[in-house]
Amino acid sequence: MAEIKRKNAQKKSQGAILKDSIMTGISYMIPVIVGGGVLQAIAKMLGGYDIASHMDQIDTFAKVIMLIGTSLWNFTVPAVAAFTAYALADKPGIAPGLAMGTLANSINAGFVGGLVGGVMVGYVVLWMKKIPIPKNLQGVMPILVIPTVTTLVCGLMMYYVVGNPIAWCMTAMQNWLLSLNTGSKFVFGAAVGAMMCVDMGGPVSKAAAMVTNGLNADGFFIPTSAKMCSGMTAPLGIAIATFIGGKKKFDAVDRENAKSAVMLSCVYIEEAVIPFLIKDPVRVVVSCMIGGGITGGLCMVTSLASPAVHGGIFVIPMTSNPLLFIGLWLLGSCITGVIYALWKKPLAVEVK
Repeated sequence: MAEIKRKNAQKKSQGAILKDSIMTGISYMIPVIVGGGVLQAIAKMLGGYDIASHMDQIDTFAKVIMLIGTSLWNFTVPAVAAFTAYALADKPGIAPGLAMGTLANSINAGFVGGLVGGVMVGYVVLWMKKIPIPKNLQGVMPILVIPTVTTLVCGLMMYYVVGNPIAWCMTAMQNWLLSLNTGSKFVFGAAVGAMMCVDMGGPVSKAAAMVTNGLNADGFFIPTSAKMCSGMTAPLGIAIATFIGGKKKFDAVDRENAKSAVMLSCVYIEEAVIPFLIKDPVRVVVSCMIGGGITGGLCMVTSLASPAVHGGIFVIPMTSNPLLFIGLWLLGSCITGVIYALWKKPLAVEVK
């Protein structure tokens, strides 16, 4: 059967392909971060927050859970590298990608090193696939030649060319974050929180999430709380606004949507705000950004840490201070709710 070609079909640009591949790698990495982070958090709840510092001195159930969580956590960077390479070049990219992620961990290049390694692997594999070879050798190319040569070439590139500069940059950024004074910490956290509340799961909030998830993968957990806690404020804040504004400012559909927004806020799903965002974009966005920004800033100032990047109320007990997390979540939500309730115009009165 002849292939159907549509006139308006557009081929993806290299930039779009690269972006999609990176997002695929990150999406496959998230369950590894969540699983490893949650298990480590459970171990800290059972054995103390500093259990990792004296693992060789204890033999407890908490230690076993910590070992399991750490084992999964160690696959974070290899996972993002392998699946970024897979998205670019299919199965032959997986093994070299795993190697680049492991190597990135070894030389302290971390999450960014893993991403760069995965991209390198993807393009080297694609290049090798184009090399003309005899038919009798085609069967061994994807299982022997391509993985071996790609791992060697990209490994040498990672070690001698790109790995050390990335490692230096990542260390410098983490040291900079740790050295921020109180005001600077608040500004950084507020920026993360406000970005999370701009487009409710769109590209801006995803950009903020990608940065904080990357820091989380490298063991820096405080920005993660700023991301998740501020992201949870928007749906609850809008629900609070409908309660304050009542029937004068919100119709029956809005009030019904607010009920689901409360539940979705608890599980960190910002998309519950979208029905309100479509109707009243400026007021909703500004109100949510203020509440989320304040929450994000206070998370950074108070050094509230969250090893889990997702999970909402189910991972609050695993944060460094659960009551503080809940308090900042409610504070930001109330700020958003009060601002939007006061700012929103009353509904038009129907003339009968």
